This record gives sequence, C-alpha cells and structure tokens, in this order.
Amino acid sequence: MKTKTTFIRSALAAVLLLTATTQSYATFSYTISFTAVGGVTTSVGSVEVKNLTKGTTATVPSGNTLTLTDQTTAVDELNANDGGIRVSQNGSTGTSTLTFYAEQGGNAQVAAYTIDGRKVTGLTTRLEAGDNSLELTLPAGMYIVRVSGTGYAYSAKLQSQTSAATQAGIKFLTHTNVEASAPQKSKAYQPATTTMTYSSGDQLLYTATSGAYIASVPDVPTGSKTTNFNFATIPTSAIPAGTFTMGSPTTEVNRSSDETQHSVTLTAFRMSKYEITNTQYAAFLNAKSIGSNGLYAAGAYPTQALIYANTSWGLTYSGSQWAPVTGYENAPVINVTWYGAMEYATYIGGTLPTEAQWEYACRAGTATPFNTGDFLTNLQANYNWAYPYNGGTNTVITSPGKTQAVGTYAANAYGLSDMHGNVWEWCADRYGTYPTTAQTNPTGATTGSYRVIRGGSWRNDAQFCRSAFRIADGPDADAYEIGFRVVLVH
Repeated sequence: MKTKTTFIRSALAAVLLLTATTQSYATFSYTISFTAVGGVTTSVGSVEVKNLTKGTTATVPSGNTLTLTDQTTAVDELNANDGGIRVSQNGSTGTSTLTFYAEQGGNAQVAAYTIDGRKVTGLTTRLEAGDNSLELTLPAGMYIVRVSGTGYAYSAKLQSQTSAATQAGIKFLTHTNVEASAPQKSKAYQPATTTMTYSSGDQLLYTATSGAYIASVPDVPTGSKTTNFNFATIPTSAIPAGTFTMGSPTTEVNRSSDETQHSVTLTAFRMSKYEITNTQYAAFLNAKSIGSNGLYAAGAYPTQALIYANTSWGLTYSGSQWAPVTGYENAPVINVTWYGAMEYATYIGGTLPTEAQWEYACRAGTATPFNTGDFLTNLQANYNWAYPYNGGTNTVITSPGKTQAVGTYAANAYGLSDMHGNVWEWCADRYGTYPTTAQTNPTGATTGSYRVIRGGSWRNDAQFCRSAFRIADGPDADAYEIGFRVVLVH
C-alpha cells in the first residue's frame, strides 16, 4: 500500500494584471511572483506562457513582469526614445547607439528581445554613474531593449530597419560623468520584464512546474484581475506521444460491438499516477467552501451537485468541512459526478482525460485485453475475483467488495495504478459511435447527453475491466463505483 498523498500544500501566488494607460495601444502587464509553502514551490523559478492562438511561448522568471503588447497596433506607436533610453540608428552599418543615465556605479544588464519575449543578445558589464553609451547590432526586425542596474531600469522599443547586420551583439562605447535630468533621476527601479505579442481574444496558458508537480492557469486577458496558481501534490506520469489501435479485435472474448478498432495518434501528456483520493477531493471542496449540497456557485456548473456524501468509504460533511471516512483517506473518491470531476480537474489546472488518452495510457503499449496480458488476476487489480476472464484462475475468489487504497496493485508500464478495477473513471468525452478512419487527438462525439466511464470497478467481473471496454452514464450520476483521474499539461 502506498503512503497517503497529501493535496495542495502550497500556492503559486498572484498574477496581477494592470492595464497601462500611458500608451494608446493595448498593453497588459502581469507581475508574477512565487510563494513557497510546505516546500513544494521552492524550486520554481519561472512560468512558461503559451499564446495558444499564435503558437508562441515566453518564459517569465520569478518576480519579473510579462507585458502583453497588442500586435495589431503596437507597431504604429513605436517610440525609440521612451523609457529613459536615447537611441540613434546608423542605417548603413545596422547598428544603434543606446545612451542612458546610470544612477549608481556597478554591474548593469543590457539585453534585446524579440517582440514575443525571446532573448536575442545580452551583456553584463560594469558601468560608472552618469551617461553611458552602448552599441547594439541587430538584424532587421522589431525588438524590446532592457537596461537595468543598481537603482534604475529602462526599456525602449526599437525597430531595426536594415538587413546589413546578420548577428546580434552589444558592446560598450563611452561614459560621460554628468548629472541626470530630473525625470531620469525620479524614475524608480522596476523588475525586469518580458514582452509577448497579443491580440484581443488570444488564449494564453500559464504553466509552472515544481519537481513532479504542475500548475497551469488558462486565460483570455480582458482587463485587470488576479489569477492564482495552485500546486497539487499529485504524482504524475509522462505519457509519450504515439499512435495505437483503439478498440478491440473481433476475436477478443466478450468484446462489445461499440469497440470498433481504429488508429489514433496522440500528442504527449501527463496523467495522475493514481485515482484522485478522498483526501485530495476534500481539500478542493473545503478550499472552495462547498457546502453539504455539493453545489459550487462560482464554478462552471453552478446548479449541478459535484459530489454526494458517503458514510461508508467516501466523504462526509460536518459543520462546515468535508472529510474522508476514517480509514479511507487514500481510497479513491466516490459518488462524484462528471461535473464534480471536471471542476476538480480545472481547479488543479488540468482536465479529464479524453477516452482516447485513457485507453492509450491504460494499454501502455500493449494490445492484449488487459495491460497485464490476456488475464487479470486477484494479485493485479481490485475487481470481482469470482469471475476472472476467459478461463483465467485466481488464488483467492473472495474479493474485497469495496474500494482499496490507490496504488495497492502494481502500476502498468507507464507508471499508472488501478487502470483496471477499483473504480470506474470519468472521461471528458460524450459517448458516441467510434469512427472507422484514423484520428489525431480525438475528443469524442459532439452530441449526446451521456459521458464515458472506463476501467471497471471493485464490483465488476474481469471482462468489464478490459482496456477496450467502454460504457457511459449521465453526467449527474453518482455511485459507489465511479471516480476519476486527471490529465495535466505536459
């Protein structure tokens, strides 16, 4: 039996959005910082920001600011002499001279970035107080130039209009011991920034990692707000990209007619090693102040119950808190609806697996009825041991008759436990007829009211735990036999 996995002990704090008012084009600034609680986030040093619409990525170090600049109008508003840096360009050589005032002597960092935040060139050098000039060589294109030192930080937008330069570089030119002008002296130090282009309606995904743990927050920026990351201490397995045959061959014993074989190609993803436990789910319910009726007014499904109390092996509600039944803290959560599974997955920055992801992860490279081979024994899964599969035999035929702690049985080749038995697992998909042609990252039927559940449970015969077996239930269904696991950003 595995040691209990404890849910959420730390948070990645405050992504603060401020709308700039000094420019006429749209700009959002996200100040990203980290708070370490319980040691989980101490190794986190950056957030990866993906613009899913544009396909670009920027990495924002802890404490830095991400500026999203509206791509449709930013070019029209470029001003090379803003932000405390004076710029002059030499079109024939492809160089630009940067002059700025250093309030104190000491090390300074100078760097140029493309508009989507990629660093092109950088220089760390010691400068004296006063005016300093540097030469910047850049290929044709648009850039953000950042200068920072002790007591000052400046930025400028620069459009290099020559193609003469093929490589980027920075070198020191001159120093002049002069007093700063009042506006320059009064400029307060600001943390470094990273810039990324943005257009109205773009979908962004912020992702941070801490060891095996991942926190992701999706966003479509529209104005000032605060978004919080939550790290869940949920062990995950990296599932590699690949192509497999989904469904079962016509020769497989006890197959169903809805298991039509077809080729499926999937991109890589991460999946929780274990089914979500009572302890983990209770932490979510209590963090969101969800009452005994299981309703989450601020969620995506405010009129749908997420879970129902279960005094046997599940969660109970007392006073203002949800808690696992004693002895079942590390058993899979049960009596959770599809809505409840979805809300939890969203809460930790993930989603439910698609039916294709589930079967691919379950099989872990196998093509047999189970990832254990042609049979499933009482030593390999929690199911109704009195009814093994296709002539298989069990050394014990009296099964537990209830849920078991996650990880009680050996994991498959992808490191995933209980893909067969214990509890059925909700998938994201609506139930529908399989296609007969090859698919890439399929998401299931587009219509239908039932949601897919997979894997079989503690009360089912072995045949219903097969890798290809599929069944469905209403999204508001709750049962002693249904739980779930989650997929996280790879």
